[in-house]
Amino acid sequence: MAKEVSHEIFPPRDNSELHSQQKHGNQDMPPALVIMKALIYEHHQKLAPIESKLKELLQNQQVLVEGLHGENERYKEMEANFSLSSLFAEVSMYSQKLRFLKGEMNNISDRTVRLKRRAMRLQQQQQQKALKFEQQRAQQAEREKFLIARPVWASQEDEKH
Repeated sequence: MAKEVSHEIFPPRDNSELHSQQKHGNQDMPPALVIMKALIYEHHQKLAPIESKLKELLQNQQVLVEGLHGENERYKEMEANFSLSSLFAEVSMYSQKLRFLKGEMNNISDRTVRLKRRAMRLQQQQQQKALKFEQQRAQQAEREKFLIARPVWASQEDEKH
């Protein structure tokens, strides 16, 4: 049977342990395992700062998740207390009423403008009729004045003036 070698794959945490393994333990380790350990140790050194940054990111992510859970709880409380769906339905209903009232007000405004124009036109027609009537009355009075019989002495004085 093959001789079983039980060695750690991951490198030791401190340098003194590494040196003691290099002095005493490398004789019975296969060369591929030694190279693999060295490679892992080298990459472990490079990945240590990344590991700390990942831990920090995970902590930040956990804080954000907890914040979102809190926001969701507050939203659920508000929905339970105020029944947001019914409030939105009510807002929609009032919005429709507002649009209807605006349409009615525009309709009334248009009708008012038309009535004002008609009233002004009728007033101008009345004024023209009144002016014509006054002119006709003045002409009629002038005709009657000429038709009235006058004494001769009055007509002679009118001719002098």
